[in-house]
Amino acid sequence: MVAMNDRIKSWAEKYVPKFNELSKKYHTTYYTQSPLNVVGEDVETMIIGINPKGCPGGGETVLGSADDYLKGNSTWEKRFLDDGTINPDWRKFLSGAHTFLGYDHFYHPESIDNDQRTVWTNLTPFVSENGNNDSPKELMIEGVKSILELIDIIKPKYIVLLGVDAFKQLKNNSDESDSFIEYTHVFSNRKAQIGRIFNIPTVCVAHPSRQWEVSNKFISVFIFLHRMSEITNKRNKMFPLSVVADNMRKEMRLWQERVLI
Repeated sequence: MVAMNDRIKSWAEKYVPKFNELSKKYHTTYYTQSPLNVVGEDVETMIIGINPKGCPGGGETVLGSADDYLKGNSTWEKRFLDDGTINPDWRKFLSGAHTFLGYDHFYHPESIDNDQRTVWTNLTPFVSENGNNDSPKELMIEGVKSILELIDIIKPKYIVLLGVDAFKQLKNNSDESDSFIEYTHVFSNRKAQIGRIFNIPTVCVAHPSRQWEVSNKFISVFIFLHRMSEITNKRNKMFPLSVVADNMRKEMRLWQERVLI
């Protein structure tokens, strides 16, 4: 069996030349977030934003090799200070992402901040100021193609999409059959969604830099309730997505009916 690092390197060798061409064409830089050259064989969570923050048309990136791309964001190692607190430059995004996943705002090398077990990346590696709204279509299409292949290589146990339209972006920018991407809303007046990508349980919530839904605890509860509702206690068996959504709704109704304040 080919090792994970070798599979990821082959993936990068396929896409980095394409990214270089597009970077020169649109004069726009690109990079991934957490280093992909240390990813382990058993990834717990993959956290996927829309794209890195930056000024489109503000300069190009031409990487010498796939290895350079796989090293990730050059400032990634500086996201935490020596005392384990979040670097102020990263606070708005990283603090929010930690909260969404039920963590405090300190460094957690055993789990969420372990680059072997948690992958942080984006639908497209090309920078823009306002997500897909000011990102050229071609950059989004190539990014989505690459990220779907990367998901299929890494096969994380759980995926978190940051950005309320992320499922839609995946569907709209994929030139393959969309049967491997399914999603649905759980609550009629909330934007958070649940779904699956290659049968991997996936949740889609607001980006931490945007307006959070309901409160600073709701998204954490939504994600935890989703993960619990996906559990069947039967090996290799999954509920239909509609059943998962119904179970989440039933649980919320029980709270409303039985918990008195």
